[in-house]
Amino acid sequence: MSEAKQNCQINDCNRAASMFCYCCKKSICTRHFTEHIDAVRAQVDPLADAVNTMVEKIRDVTIEQFTEISLATLNQWKCDMHRLVDEIFSNKCKEMEDLVEKNKEIFHEHKTQQWENVMKIQDEVKQLVEDGDATFQQIESLKNQLARIEERQTAFKNNFLSIRTQVFGNDLVTISSTLISPSKFVFLSFVSVNTIHCVYSSY
Repeated sequence: MSEAKQNCQINDCNRAASMFCYCCKKSICTRHFTEHIDAVRAQVDPLADAVNTMVEKIRDVTIEQFTEISLATLNQWKCDMHRLVDEIFSNKCKEMEDLVEKNKEIFHEHKTQQWENVMKIQDEVKQLVEDGDATFQQIESLKNQLARIEERQTAFKNNFLSIRTQVFGNDLVTISSTLISPSKFVFLSFVSVNTIHCVYSSY
């Protein structure tokens, strides 16, 4: 009794299967086996080119190539920050000029008042010098008046303009690396193949 014919299982091929391909896990005819082998072999040259390209890339790689992008980013940040600081400085200078103009009248009033007060003290001191009979109480009174003028002058100066600046710390820019030890990477095991074989068994 003859064995039942088994057709090729590739694309409903009606040809008789002549072998079993362990790659495809199918029974195939001679034609499709040949096509399969040709298709596999056609991938060898592109694979070899890709491997050679990777060999050159790994051989020529430098640490500078790994840092150039980050350094460029840092330099760009520096330039941006310089522009930002210049812009803030320009705006604040204009703001300060506006405040000075606004306070100009008050400044002149204060200066006039302080001038009149100190000139009054000066006249009294001159009189004491001319009379030559100054008392301790008179001297202390004039000293206290002069001290109050000095205090008002300092307070006015401190309140005329007040600038508070803030300098950011080193944490304004953070630099880190997420690398792990190469020994902890999981690599696939590669087997050098000189010839591509399709494992099959003939019927």
